[in-house]
Formats: sequence, C-alpha cells, structure tokens
Amino acid sequence: MVIHYSRKAIRGWSTVVRPAFDGPPPFDHSRTPWSVDGRLLQVSIRELELPIVLADIPHELRTERDVTSWPFSRDGAVKQVYLSEVTGSLANWLLDEVGLRVDAAQLTSWPELDEAGTTVDYRGDRQVVVQVRGEQTRLRRYLFGADVVAPCALCGRDLPVAMLVTAHIKRRAETTNAERQRTDTVMAACRLGCDSMFELGYVVVGRSGVIERGPRRTPMSADLGLAMEAIVGRTCAAWSETTERYFAHHRRWQKAESRRYGLD
Repeated sequence: MVIHYSRKAIRGWSTVVRPAFDGPPPFDHSRTPWSVDGRLLQVSIRELELPIVLADIPHELRTERDVTSWPFSRDGAVKQVYLSEVTGSLANWLLDEVGLRVDAAQLTSWPELDEAGTTVDYRGDRQVVVQVRGEQTRLRRYLFGADVVAPCALCGRDLPVAMLVTAHIKRRAETTNAERQRTDTVMAACRLGCDSMFELGYVVVGRSGVIERGPRRTPMSADLGLAMEAIVGRTCAAWSETTERYFAHHRRWQKAESRRYGLD
C-alpha cells in the first residue's frame, strides 16, 4: 500500500498492482531533466474525500523515529524524498484515518504476468466525473473498527472484512442527508451473495427480523434458489425496533419495483 502526500497534505492511497520493473518515466516534465533509466511501479490509486493536512498528523508520531528512511525530519517536517517506508504507530494512525486499517491485511497480491490467449479492443481509459459517498469511510469504520474478521448480518458467516460491504438497509438514493449520518441505516453484508440478494429484492427482512423471500422471482436459477434457502428463516443481526423502519422501506420499495418491471 502506498500513501500519497502532495501540496502539504495526504491526498490519496493506492495499492501496488504488479512488481516494479525497469522502464522510462511515464510522463514528461518540461523543467526537470528526468533520467531515461529508472524503475516503474504501477498502482491503483484512490483520492481521499478529505485530504489529511500535515498539521493533523500528531507530532509525536512524526518524530517517533530518527532514521534515514523515515519520511519526517527530527522536527516533524516532511523530507524531500520520493518513497519512504512507514511502519509502527504512524502506519496504524494513517490506516485508521483513511479507513483502511481493517482492509490492509486483506489486500490481494498482484497477478501473475501471463500472456493472455485472447485480446479485446482496448481504446484507452476514459475520464469520468463521479460523486463519492462522503459517509462511506466513517460508516465502514463504525461497522468493523479494527476487526479483520466480522460476521455478515444476513447469513451470519464470519468472513474477512474485505469480503463484507457497508450495505444500506434503506435504499441510499431515498435517504435524507440526516439519515446518511446515522449509523443504524447500514449493515454488514457479504460479497458471497447476501448483498446482491438483498439489494435486488430476492430476500427481505420481515417485521420480526426474520429473513424472507423477497418479491423478486425472476430471473431465477437453481443455484440462486439454493443460496436464498440458505438464509431464509434466519434472523437478521441488524434488525431491531429502531432499524425496522428502514427494513420496512426496503420491503415496500422492492415490492413496487418488482411490480413495475414484472419481476414478481
């Protein structure tokens, strides 16, 4: 994992997607005579919703070490370096702040560089503008904290948190700004199928908290039916008298959508 610092703030983080290799600079700089010989490291980068300015990083963490490879000087200022290893308390603090402490140990390793047997018509990446869910990082931190393994609220299986999503009980597009600040509007749902079955309306949570078949019946397959039967009848761990109103909204919305598109 790489933490990116620029213009007096931490502005993003990335994961390394393949080992470093020899190669020319991937960009041109009119003022700096970059060497043609160097090492390239390909990463998948994500921008932080809110940059972490230098002053927000505790001074005692910046000065806890005094070694050449440390990114800060003795007085806590940032050194003029390109890549430094960050470990210990500072690493833990940074991972907590960017909402990655839980997932750090779950990052997948880079794939083998095998030649593909077939190719697709690749025409380059497209630049798009997207809206980021501003509350997502904090809600995920609320659900999982520093846990590495946690249970799915629907199937109850204990799974690595990287396989769990912060699922909105009430459809997020229908929530108010006030509801998006609440912690009882989300639950942990696994990527093994529970999140999709709930989001698409194949299963719902009834008035007593018991998981039921949802209004959506099509398209259906034998394997999907088995996956549904495995959780139907269980009690949802996220259900309570407080969250029932959100589950009720989910039931009503899924029923209306199924009728609208003839999926019931």
